[in-house]
Amino acid sequence: MGKAYSDEMQQLPTTMTWAAQQNIDLLRRAVLLYCDRGLLAVGSGGSFTAAAFAAELHLRVYGRPSQPMTPLESYQVPGAAAALAAGLLLSAEGKNPDILAAARQLQLRGCPSIGLTLRDASPLVDFCDETGAASLAMYEMPWGKDGYLATNSLVATLVLLWRAYSSDDAFQPAFESLLQWFDGLAAQLTGATAGASFGSRALILHGLAGRIGAIDLESKLTEGALAFGQISNFRQFAHGRHLQLHKPPDPVTIVSLRSRSDPLADATLQLLPPSLGRVIDIALPPLGYAGTELASVLAVFLLTELWAGEDRDPGRPDVPQFGRDMHSLDVAHLVSEALPVSHAITRKCGDGDGASVVMAHAQDYIARLAGARFKALVCDFDGTFCDTVKRFGGLDTQIAPELSRLARGGVHLAFATGRGSKLAAVLREKLPEDVWPHVTLGCYSGSLIFRLDDKNVSNPMADSRLCELARWLTESRALSAAIVPNPDAGQLSLRGVPGTEKVHLIAAINEWIAQQGLRGWRTFCSGHSVDVVTEQAGKLLVVRHVCQRLGLEADTQLLRLGDAGDFGGNDYELLSSGLSLSVESIPPGWSQCWNLLPRRLSGVRGTEHYLRGLVVQAGEARFTEDFMVQAERNVREGLAAPDYG
Repeated sequence: MGKAYSDEMQQLPTTMTWAAQQNIDLLRRAVLLYCDRGLLAVGSGGSFTAAAFAAELHLRVYGRPSQPMTPLESYQVPGAAAALAAGLLLSAEGKNPDILAAARQLQLRGCPSIGLTLRDASPLVDFCDETGAASLAMYEMPWGKDGYLATNSLVATLVLLWRAYSSDDAFQPAFESLLQWFDGLAAQLTGATAGASFGSRALILHGLAGRIGAIDLESKLTEGALAFGQISNFRQFAHGRHLQLHKPPDPVTIVSLRSRSDPLADATLQLLPPSLGRVIDIALPPLGYAGTELASVLAVFLLTELWAGEDRDPGRPDVPQFGRDMHSLDVAHLVSEALPVSHAITRKCGDGDGASVVMAHAQDYIARLAGARFKALVCDFDGTFCDTVKRFGGLDTQIAPELSRLARGGVHLAFATGRGSKLAAVLREKLPEDVWPHVTLGCYSGSLIFRLDDKNVSNPMADSRLCELARWLTESRALSAAIVPNPDAGQLSLRGVPGTEKVHLIAAINEWIAQQGLRGWRTFCSGHSVDVVTEQAGKLLVVRHVCQRLGLEADTQLLRLGDAGDFGGNDYELLSSGLSLSVESIPPGWSQCWNLLPRRLSGVRGTEHYLRGLVVQAGEARFTEDFMVQAERNVREGLAAPDYG
């Protein structure tokens, strides 16, 4: 038997307070990272309510068209849409096979994803750790196992999402007002529904406010076997949907969820025939979009309990065996996959390029890799050796042993990164001391180059021209006041730039550079920043330094790894020549960087795959024959889509 619904209701205030006190830095960073994309928010059952809430928040805060979807709908996301969107996986316990299938489908379509779970250990966590399918913000819910309707999990998820999309200053007073409103709501609803017989049909109307609650009420009435529900907003209701109320065969309970001041709702409700029976009109408090919608969901929780009455417990419905069997069906084995061309291959597929043409060029590149003997690796860091969302966690723990293996075999390692010299301490935490002499750091985009075992490194002064640019961006208001320019050596970092502002900001930077008549300056984008580098900086400086120091040929004895290899990406210069591999985006050139990963891998897990494919002998690394065979197979499978099959 499930947990009694009354027990779930008593837990709600404690759950809401818990969610309001959790650290959400990671979740906020994840949301901000993809603010320049639309959001495909995925949830099933009650989690679909949270998906609808998240999609609407993303639209309102960042202006990017977003939509909620069920896991099954993820099978039909076009590749072009996935390239412009980010996924959000919502699952309290992360064990439903449907959410695992959705995670796989979004990854196969090249849709970068994040996730929110209320368990820090689950099949979803394991899958994402193994494949890099999504960066998860994980919590551990203190109320134990969820009830049948997962009421506490839903409200906790909604509060966490609310906080992720708002500032603490905006959230806190609205949240306190919401708790006060909720305290008085139970008595209000009980009085309004005294002696009610709700019946088995519900018409759920909402205005500009109340849509999320309407979605959840339909879900709870259906899942709790209390009533069949139909949802409509007040204006859509006027387009023929009112005819069901003309001589209805069965009683209909009408639930109205709207703001306190809603003339359309008032006018619509006044026109309903008096003979219809019960109308439950719930006016929601003005707490901003998120607070008001959360209020509508809380009202639904109470209304569900009242609808059930004393004779039924919506938290303990009688679930028939066919229903249990239906819920246990594994969508991954029952739905055929209609996959687009792999996102890792799309950039190489120009107009008129058939699969055979792409495959031939891939084989040429793979042959070059197979014949190479690498004496050094020059690599990006964030997004390649560290999950961008979890960038403050440092070097990925699973990759550290692979780096140590290569270094101890005589292969030199170098990182070309926009990070500062503090990265040295981060690497020293994860790499054993005997490896340090074999590691070079090129910080501030190559402005400061030193060995990891050198502990007496002084940061160079920031280029005065970058300081002038920083002042100009602030004074001209091209830069949001919330973003603090950070000039270091030959690099100006602008972190936390919303995606909607990046194009405008880069245009402003390029205008200033042109006005100053500066040559050799470049502007790059990464997932979390906009970086400006002078003619005295760049990741290629790290390549030159390593080659000069070790006496290597840059195009044949170096392997380059990164994640942002397409035009404008902060790894483009590094990866556009020589032998290079990406774990994410690539340029269109046939002889330039390729992504040879299996479709199930990306990001840091893709880097691990590349490193495991290298064997070391006599101070040189080479890719194994098995790796080469699989790389060719990966490209062939990546082309196996309707347009190329």
